Amino acid sequence: MSKVYVDAQAYRAIEKGAMIVFKKGVVRTEGEIKPGDIVEVYSRGGKFLGKGFANPNSNIMVRLVTKEKDVEINKELFKERIRKANEYRKKVLGYDKAYRMVYGEADYLPGLIVDRFNDIASLQISSAGMERFKLDVAEAILEVEPEIETVFEKNTGRSRRREGLPEIERVLLGKEKYRTIIEEGRAKFIVDMRGQKTGFFLDQRENRIALEKYIKGGEKVLDVFTYTGGFAIHAAVAGAEKVIAVDKSPSAIEQAKENAKLNGVEDKMEFVVGSAFEVMEKLQKKGEKFDIVVLDPPAFVQHEKDLKRGLRAYFNVNYQGLKLVKDGGILVTASCSQHVDMQMFKDMVIAAAAKAGKFLKLLEPYRTQAPDHPILMASKDTEYLKCLFLYVEDMK
Repeated sequence: MSKVYVDAQAYRAIEKGAMIVFKKGVVRTEGEIKPGDIVEVYSRGGKFLGKGFANPNSNIMVRLVTKEKDVEINKELFKERIRKANEYRKKVLGYDKAYRMVYGEADYLPGLIVDRFNDIASLQISSAGMERFKLDVAEAILEVEPEIETVFEKNTGRSRRREGLPEIERVLLGKEKYRTIIEEGRAKFIVDMRGQKTGFFLDQRENRIALEKYIKGGEKVLDVFTYTGGFAIHAAVAGAEKVIAVDKSPSAIEQAKENAKLNGVEDKMEFVVGSAFEVMEKLQKKGEKFDIVVLDPPAFVQHEKDLKRGLRAYFNVNYQGLKLVKDGGILVTASCSQHVDMQMFKDMVIAAAAKAGKFLKLLEPYRTQAPDHPILMASKDTEYLKCLFLYVEDMK
């Protein structure tokens, strides 16, 4: 088996529990290494640190799977870890029919994400090594959770391309099924496996539900980057009088309309297909003000080198959004960019508020991703979502 030797910084990170070895931390290798190969990882001095999937063509050189030399990386190992991950969601967190079943290295299955939607599991693989075992993983999912009848392979996106893997979207195992309806708090949503990501953004679940308690009845709400209507539907179901939902994707808006009808709130809602910036500017020119504005944009920072430009995009979105919040209204703002930490995000929002002439008060403790997307304390890479609930007042 080929070997990878790492520097002191990578060694210390692994000792603390990190599961990823970046290429910049590798000092030398032994043997030929091809994408997807299983390799052993050692400190510079020769101490065994673990073994996992390697890809010399990726910025992530090794995704560790085990720190035990004698443990075999095979279907049985995956099945046991999927079982433990699923049990944690059900017995400890109390999830039932719709939840993230496996979250990569946070569940010691790097490069693997599994979302459950009733009897459908949506599987997403982002490493060449895990790709070799995807049928074993699919079989393990069905064996661990007998209520699941379909494993849908949702293998698309940048992470696949970075690993040199093809994009595939199909039923991998089980019944040919693509759509289902899930319940989330007081709302219901159609989940279509052929939509974005794994079919639905489960990471904002608790934040969407939290919005409901700020709806007292009769509010006017703006939900920008609504996708299939997440925050907007919750606001309408909770009693908002008028909700405007904005997204640039016509297909997402069509599904949002379906969700509005499913929940019986279509009469309260207005759907707009268009650029967030352009729509917000038009609303400002019309003199519109909202009781609540929700900003849940895509990740503007995909790589560390994009940080400055991405923060400027977040600043512009929040500046425009804040100008639409009435005095005494609420801003809900989020970032799913891993490279933007909470302090950076706060600083950006504060700067945007100052330019918009607004004071902000924190309504909720700092919110993050839903607990079925667990944050592994030793791995910064598992923590990515920031969400702030802010009370907005005009500077006078």
